[in-house]
Amino acid sequence: MADNGNEKKGGVGRAFFNMLTVAIIAVVVIHTMNKAETIFAKGDEPTLSSTFISEKLERVSELTTAKLTYNGLVQYSDGKVPFITKKAFSMIYRAEVKAGVELSETDIAITDTTVTLTLPQVKVFSVDVDSNSIQFYDEKSALFNWTNKEDVVKAVKKAEEDVKKNADIEGLKEEAREQNESLIKGLLEGTLGGRELIIKHEEI
Repeated sequence: MADNGNEKKGGVGRAFFNMLTVAIIAVVVIHTMNKAETIFAKGDEPTLSSTFISEKLERVSELTTAKLTYNGLVQYSDGKVPFITKKAFSMIYRAEVKAGVELSETDIAITDTTVTLTLPQVKVFSVDVDSNSIQFYDEKSALFNWTNKEDVVKAVKKAEEDVKKNADIEGLKEEAREQNESLIKGLLEGTLGGRELIIKHEEI
């Protein structure tokens, strides 16, 4: 196993956000659902319930996932690495990180004047390293090949460690929070019987 003290991990490279939700599609989906399920809290119409809100949130849970595409660079030197015989080399790769909230765990409180939603903490759902994107360069910047399947597994693990350490995970989580609030407001618009919608986030 590689000596961590002999590795230099640089989270350099470009990182950019690609929101999983296409705005136009989200608007169409939300508009269609609201048109079909508008509910009022007076007269003979159904009474607004937490079950009603919960079901609507669960239907769009996938739309609230934020995605980060990360291009990473890991540098190794002054040590022997199990899956590479080179003494010094660099590894570049591409990875995708997804983060969001489990909307099914949302706490819902309804009064005569307000609907308060307390969303669970944003968490990272997955870190997927594209093994086909991994490339190695030696100290002379010349690309060298590697084909062993065991090498692939070890390289992917190293890349995942680098992503978790150097990618802008907090920025991704903030994007997910903003995405959640925007979609939920659009989803529930016109369905709360005139109540004020309050969205909170569970404290860390």
